[in-house]
Amino acid sequence: MTGSYETGSKYIKNAGEKDVFRAVAGLFLFSLFVMPQYFGIPLPVFDLTILRILTVLLTLLILCSDSRKHDFITMVKEARFTLILLPYLVVITYTMILRADINAFLNPFIELYCFYLLIYIFKYSLGFHNSFRCILAFCYLLAILGIVEYAIGRSPFSYLETIKGIYTGQFIRSGHYRIMSSCVHSLGYGLLIVSVVPFSCIDLQNDRIDIFKRPFLLLLWCANVFFTGSRSTLGVFLLELVILFFVSCKESKRKNTLMMAAALILFIVFLMIFHNTDFGRYIMLQITTLADEVLGTSYAAHYGASKEALGSSANYREQLKYIFTLDWLNPLLGIGRKRSFSSELNGSFIVSVDNFYIAEYIRYAYPGLAAFVLYISYFIAGLVKKSIRRQDAIYKVLLIGCLCYLINLFWVDSLQTLKYLYVLLALYCSLDFETRKKRSNVNVSKYMKR
Repeated sequence: MTGSYETGSKYIKNAGEKDVFRAVAGLFLFSLFVMPQYFGIPLPVFDLTILRILTVLLTLLILCSDSRKHDFITMVKEARFTLILLPYLVVITYTMILRADINAFLNPFIELYCFYLLIYIFKYSLGFHNSFRCILAFCYLLAILGIVEYAIGRSPFSYLETIKGIYTGQFIRSGHYRIMSSCVHSLGYGLLIVSVVPFSCIDLQNDRIDIFKRPFLLLLWCANVFFTGSRSTLGVFLLELVILFFVSCKESKRKNTLMMAAALILFIVFLMIFHNTDFGRYIMLQITTLADEVLGTSYAAHYGASKEALGSSANYREQLKYIFTLDWLNPLLGIGRKRSFSSELNGSFIVSVDNFYIAEYIRYAYPGLAAFVLYISYFIAGLVKKSIRRQDAIYKVLLIGCLCYLINLFWVDSLQTLKYLYVLLALYCSLDFETRKKRSNVNVSKYMKR
């Protein structure tokens, strides 16, 4: 009786520990994906954001369990991409030392550490399918709150501001408010959107892509994209929809063609009726600014856009490529993250750099940029390979989300949104793990039958 009781107690204790860890893992995922960085405990030296608090708590739970600690260390050592990451870690380390800039190391290192934590909880705690469902639920929450934000003219997350100096307040362009959700900028929210839009188009149960699988969520994302007021987000979003349409299953293409045609007609009719209203002119402003960017026209001026501002923006972006030619920038050692960048180029004074790859060159020079591209290319190559070989819809969806996010980075800096890219890559790693595990189980079953 005693032995039976002790065994039962041990089982209950282990089950309880797993439930606690699963709960903390879920909160970690929620804080990483949804919660703003300005919510937490302000300290004189180091602010404890909610994500940092849960990162520490999750780490302690791993360290306090020999089995979890063993699994985590084994996962890090056996992950093929760990070796691919080493050059980048070397670059951020020597940049920190030579530039006396701790953030040059800490910022990317913490992001990468959270990436490993994501892979761990997806593989060993939540599982791929539960993680996917959680992220899908977060998408609905953010998309709905985006509509609320546009209606009230303020981010609902701003009421959670406990750490001052991060939340940047309202963004107004051409007299219209631009939503930003839990991100610190509208462009950052745009990056979030393009990374997860494909999630609304996948039918996991039948392993196929159907662009109207979740029409309500897709409609919400469409509205959110317009409300960000970002040309790059709108352009990449439209490209994303085209790609998703062409890779969707044959059975749904005919139905989707009719639905897209009907939606386009309704959209045109809506604009014809409401184009002179404030809201209609705002929608037309977004469309025409994108058209002007692509075609070199000036239609946006008819809807309130400033020709001077648009011309200045276009000239500014044209000058960014000349940053690579600046003599005072060391091509082997970046300036780090502590120092701000400013320079005069061909008569234009550049203060902010709206191109992640050029900004990464400024921070970590050519070695850092090359190392980043190397390890991201490793994942993209793997997703392309799996998409072609296995034809699984989920690999295609993750690939499209990653590529569209990376394409958008040509027009904006990452704005602390690389975590959303890492969510996609962590899902890919956990899915690969589950696939190998299933194949291993099948092989064992075949061997046992023999």
